[in-house]
This record gives sequence, structure tokens and C-alpha cells, in this order.
Amino acid sequence: MNSRRTLATVLTLYCVAALAACTPGAHDRLPRGDWEVAAGGAVHGTELRYLTLVGATYGEPAEPASERLLRFLGEVGPTWRMPERIDTYAFPDRETLRALTGWDTNGRAILAHDATVSVHAADAHEVMHLLATPIERPLRLASFWMEGVAMTYTWPEVYFDAATLAERGLPPRLGAWYGKTVHGNAREARERGELPALTPLAHGNQAFNALPDGITYPAAGSFVTFLLGPGTGDPARIAAFQAFFEEANRAQDAAAVLASFERNLGTPLSEAEATWHAFLDAWDEAAAE
Repeated sequence: MNSRRTLATVLTLYCVAALAACTPGAHDRLPRGDWEVAAGGAVHGTELRYLTLVGATYGEPAEPASERLLRFLGEVGPTWRMPERIDTYAFPDRETLRALTGWDTNGRAILAHDATVSVHAADAHEVMHLLATPIERPLRLASFWMEGVAMTYTWPEVYFDAATLAERGLPPRLGAWYGKTVHGNAREARERGELPALTPLAHGNQAFNALPDGITYPAAGSFVTFLLGPGTGDPARIAAFQAFFEEANRAQDAAAVLASFERNLGTPLSEAEATWHAFLDAWDEAAAE
């Protein structure tokens, strides 16, 4: 590819990328395009490379976005797995991401390469997937758990720039979903009678995928944040959660996941769920904001 191919020309690759995205192993492929390392750094032994498309126009410069991700890694690591290198591919918009990957999404973690793609300038959510997802394959861990951890650590001050934070009034140090904390969203879903039961979500993704993202993502984030504690979480609880993740990823059925949860977290999932519900009933969203 010509090193100075314009973004408009690159977009013509969409049909090829869309076809490729349907082939085996497509979720492990790095994006097409003419990329350059625009910013980066290192923390806790992990190199971060912030890549942008040559010729593309971005709403936020690479340097401040990269610095936010480095601060995020500095606070979260090394409690979680820290790869030798993380490549984060920043896209100017969703259309370009779709054209160069075939994925109709705002962001995704490419686990095989410790890389992320995103339309958000500093997507801590996708980076957290790289730190928390079990390495062993096949990957069986339910999306409820993986998204729960990512939502827990999606701190608004890392995920968005200062102007967006001010505009949306997002609270710090708690996962957020459209202007509310994950706990505030989960409490509202509970009040509406829409908060899902956790046992069907603990193994497999059929039940998780059948529900709206606006229900499942905040619920997962709220429950995991409740278990680990806000901010960077409690190290002992994180270690127990990581042990559960490794076992649950090898589990062949829901019963094995539930047994692993009780063994590693010290309580049956049903009891943890009941305690979480009581926590939500007492949650004060205004105080959190």
C-alpha cells in the first residue's frame, strides 16, 4: 500500500474488509490501513503504542489521549496482566473503523495481538479486556464477566476528554453508561423490573446477547464493581476474581462456573446477588455524582 494513500482511497477497501470479517479467525486480524505511531510511552514494563491513520482528521490530538491511557495503566497495573506491548488503533469515526475491519462497532479488543480498535480517543474499556481476559484458549468465559470488569474500570476521566466530561456531568472513578454510574443504571433497571437474574448470564452468552446492551453492560459493571470495590479495587478480591476467571474459562457448564464462583469468592452467586440487590436499593446516585 502506498504510504500516502488518502483516507478516502482507504475507505474503498470496505467491501474486502467486510468479506474478510466473516472468515474464520477474522476477530484476530489487525486493521487494514496506513498507520503510524503518533504517541505512546511505557508503564509497569508495558509499552503503549498509540496509532493513527495517515491523512485522517481526529477530534482530539494523540498525545493527551495516549497520556490518559498511560495513567490508566499506571493505576490499574500491575494488579492485572500487563502485556509487553499494547497497540491501540484510534479511528476518526465508526464508518472508517467498519471500512478497515468489517466490524460494525465502536470498539473491540483484538486479544491475539494485545491490540484494540476504537472510535474513542482513549478507550480504557477495550484496553481493560486485554488485561483481564484469560489467555488460555478456547475462550469460554461469559461476556457478562468480561464486560463487567471492563465496565468497572471504564473511568470517565480516562474514557472521555475534559470537555465531554463537563458536558455529560459524568462522575469519576465509577463505570458510567450514558451519564449515570453503573450502579445508578442497575438500580433503575431493578426498579423497572428489568434487572436480569445472574445465573443465566454466568455461563455462555445466549441470555446476555438476548438482552439490550443498556441493561446487560451496566448490570455486569455494577455487580463486578460491587464485588471488587470502586476505583482500582481491593487487591485480595481481584486475585480471587482472577482465579475464578481462569477456572470459569475452563468450565464446561453453568454448574462448574457457579461452583468456581463460590470456591473463589467465598459465597454462592445467589447470595452475592441478593447482597448486591440490597446495595442497589440503598444506592444514592446524586451523592456519587
